[in-house]
Amino acid sequence: MSIEKVCADIIDLTDEDFIEVEDECLNQTNYHHPLKPGTTRQMRALGQHNLKSLKLLKELQLQLEQAEAMEVK
Repeated sequence: MSIEKVCADIIDLTDEDFIEVEDECLNQTNYHHPLKPGTTRQMRALGQHNLKSLKLLKELQLQLEQAEAMEVK
């Protein structure tokens, strides 16, 4: 897989893609199981990590879109 392909795939992500993943991250962040506090902690930490990663991916998408507009064709 080339870098150009990965960048193009990131640019092609839609708002719906981000919303779908954000919903899953929020489910992880809000996870609660009264009999499994360790699992609850792990799931919440994973959700926070995934939300941060999603935010960074969105920033990368915006950066790539700006760069794409500057390309000489």
